[in-house]
Amino acid sequence: MDNDPNWEDAPANPSTNNNIANRPTPSTHSQSKPRQSNNTNKQLAEVLSQLANTLNTNQTPTPNTNSRRTKACITNTFSGTKPDKLNNFLFQYRLYFHANPVQFDMDIVKINFAMTYLTGVAQDWFEVGFNQEDQGILQDWLSNWNLFVDELHRHFGLLDPVGEAANMLDNLCMKSGDKISTYNVDFMCYTSQLGWRNSVLCHCYYQGLPNWIQDPICTWEQGKPTSFQDMYALAMTIDHCY
Repeated sequence: MDNDPNWEDAPANPSTNNNIANRPTPSTHSQSKPRQSNNTNKQLAEVLSQLANTLNTNQTPTPNTNSRRTKACITNTFSGTKPDKLNNFLFQYRLYFHANPVQFDMDIVKINFAMTYLTGVAQDWFEVGFNQEDQGILQDWLSNWNLFVDELHRHFGLLDPVGEAANMLDNLCMKSGDKISTYNVDFMCYTSQLGWRNSVLCHCYYQGLPNWIQDPICTWEQGKPTSFQDMYALAMTIDHCY
């Protein structure tokens, strides 16, 4: 056998070679798993971050209507001793409530707010009614703004507002050195309480103008206006040219 040229040495232990051949080689995929996992987590974090930014950008914030408040100061108080000042006192509250509709959406809130600006006998009168609640006597004007205003007019307003306005209008005139805008405001204030015809208003307005405005009106080329609106406009034009 030693001399046989066709004889090849067989491996001493075939099972050993098989074990070597079948031994698993290190996989490059298993070594790259941690790196791939880190990349995946990083990409996922970026996607979540972009999604959060998108939601924050597209989300419309709910406006806080309770914080929308006009910063204004009501300086006038009302004591009840000057009835002709009542309308002006109430007018400033109408403006304030209109500018802050959310804050003053209930009559009781309006009334409590207005009562803090009452002084003197007016405050004393409403204080009595307010304290009567403890005795079980409820006043309707404590929860109804219109009734509260009526109560003010009944006890502290002008007894005859129409007659008083007519009297004030009869004595109204534009004084020397005054601006016509001042005269116009007073005229409109008094006539707003009257139901007079247009021609009557035209005559009254003309009577209160000074001579340096009346004279050009009388000699106007188109003739003296017969309507209040035309008389008003012509007087304004002459005043601006004076």
